[in-house]
Amino acid sequence: MINSNYMFKSLFCEKECRLEHLLELSLKFVTKLLQTEEEEDLWALVLVAITSAQGLKFNRAFIFKKEEARDVFRGVTGLGPLSFEEAHQIWSQLEVEKPSFEELIARARQEITNENRPIVKFAKELSISFCENSSSWQKVFNEQKVLHLKRDEHPEFRYLFEKLEVNECALAPIKTPMTYGFILVDNFVTKKSFSAMEFYFLETISALTSIALQRLWSYKELLRQKHLLLEAERISVIGELSSKIFHEIRNPVSALGGLSKVLLKKEVPEGIENYLKTMVREAERLENVLKDLFQFMPSFELKKEPVRLYRLLQSALVLFLGVFKEKGIHVSFECLDGDPIVNVDPKEMQLVFINILKNILETLKEGGSLQIITDKDQEGIKLKIIAQNSQIKQKTFHKFPSQITKGFSEKSVSGLGLSLAKRMIELHGGRFSVEYLESSGMEIIIFFPKKMIMNGEDA
Repeated sequence: MINSNYMFKSLFCEKECRLEHLLELSLKFVTKLLQTEEEEDLWALVLVAITSAQGLKFNRAFIFKKEEARDVFRGVTGLGPLSFEEAHQIWSQLEVEKPSFEELIARARQEITNENRPIVKFAKELSISFCENSSSWQKVFNEQKVLHLKRDEHPEFRYLFEKLEVNECALAPIKTPMTYGFILVDNFVTKKSFSAMEFYFLETISALTSIALQRLWSYKELLRQKHLLLEAERISVIGELSSKIFHEIRNPVSALGGLSKVLLKKEVPEGIENYLKTMVREAERLENVLKDLFQFMPSFELKKEPVRLYRLLQSALVLFLGVFKEKGIHVSFECLDGDPIVNVDPKEMQLVFINILKNILETLKEGGSLQIITDKDQEGIKLKIIAQNSQIKQKTFHKFPSQITKGFSEKSVSGLGLSLAKRMIELHGGRFSVEYLESSGMEIIIFFPKKMIMNGEDA
């Protein structure tokens, strides 16, 4: 009886000490979490907190991220041994050196970003597939719970168990509005079973990681949007300056060329006639040079990747919502079922949307409406951006570049901004047009052909 009491007290003391240890870990984790500035810093912290003796003591941990266009999660990086010999070597060295939590994070930061390290290569070879309507997805991402996978209970993950060489592992969710992912843990060496307490703290770490990842993304997105706005403003200024230069030079050149043509129709001395023909020819050449300059876009290579169309649109809209509200402009966004994934350069395509919205803002002085509609058929997706206001008349667009539409006002719309938007859409393989509406408005149409859409029938 005394022996049983002693064992019970020892077990209770061990659990109490373990709980105190994990609570101390949580405090350290949160403190370091607030200091992370890059995604790699975050992964290093998470992996150390999960695998170290000062942490949850799992043998290995891996970070997975969902691919944009498919229900496939791929390994990003990982930490831990790939063999029993390596485990003995690593753990013996740590036992001798006894590095601090901060020192472990610094080491991990170097290791997980080294593409040549075996554990990183191994992590990148890992992949897991499960769709949104599966029970696994429901458990991990909807309920935000750890999913305990066992070889005999989850035959659909047979490939994963064989690759990891384990009979059980666990997935903890990483979920933000922008991405899905998870942390995978196992006890490859010790084969130790998982405990409810470990899962509880693993869920805590994954929840805090999701928050930190969202904070990092928001900060980077803010900087990126600031850069895009500055770029759009620069284009607007260049557009106004280009228009002035274009008209100031073209008008006298056109006048000289036109006058020379008139004189050629009359009888003039033979020597003078040659001069007049030269003037007409050079005037036309100069006009063509000016047109080329006005339509100028530096050549560069698009960095295409699968991105969600609505996410790009929403990111651009958010920048102007305050101004729309201030001007009393009603904004509506009518989406298709699903979220089309298009193969585009995200930075350049978002700059297209920013330039379009900026032009519309300058056109809709006060009041009116902005309607964004997506429509899909067998050929592709048509995105319509419709601006309506009683002040918008057809004459508003009378100077708009001819390659886009028949009218344009330099004061209300930046010709260069929309010209570049058109060129960029066409560079991607799409189509761009602007139409005047009889009901006092303008309609910008962007067409994404089927070849640009990555998720096909699921969009």
